[in-house]
Amino acid sequence: MSSLEQAPILVVAALKYELEKLNRAEHPGLALLETGEGVANAERQLDAWLERRSARAVLSIGFAGALSSALRAGDLVVAKSVHGSNALPDHDLVAAASRVQLDTPVRLGIALTSDVILWRATEKRALASSLAANEIGFVDMESTAVASVCARRGVPFLITRSITDLLNEDLPLDFNQCRDSDGRVSSIKVMKAALLKPGSFPGLLNLRKRSELCAERMAEFVLRLVRLVG
Repeated sequence: MSSLEQAPILVVAALKYELEKLNRAEHPGLALLETGEGVANAERQLDAWLERRSARAVLSIGFAGALSSALRAGDLVVAKSVHGSNALPDHDLVAAASRVQLDTPVRLGIALTSDVILWRATEKRALASSLAANEIGFVDMESTAVASVCARRGVPFLITRSITDLLNEDLPLDFNQCRDSDGRVSSIKVMKAALLKPGSFPGLLNLRKRSELCAERMAEFVLRLVRLVG
């Protein structure tokens, strides 16, 4: 068996919380990497990891905003392409992902990357207007970075996201105001912002519940996908 065949599949996510359930599973064929939010963090952390080690493939997972009205909270979308990138997700991984059986359908769509958190529905709708009619899309902050690094290093990759916020709804807070100098959202700043806007608490609790659902589905998806690809 070659060293590459023995290498793990690297699962990448912006947030530690997005990886927690996989971390508990302790799958021997997986390695996990938390990068932090945003293109710069994702590119730096992923590139550094791949500089030190080899990966059979990179699976980028996490939460995303819906850019299609057909998407519901907890839905899974596998990117068949990444807007703004010439690098394509691995065909065999996309095909395998399409065969994963979950309680919720696994859809194919387009990944769009934003430098800022799109917390207003108007912002998401404006970005969604770049999609063709009836096309499924989601917005995150890391997909183009993952595609760029993997293409440069010749590593097959797959990008999958679970939907936490819908096309026509605002997030409870402007989380851009809660980011640290390195681009990560600070829980302390979120709490301070919520205390200044008490009406945001129900929305934050709902977002937390959705995040738990999304994390569970993402972990289940990854573990089932790994069984399919061997």
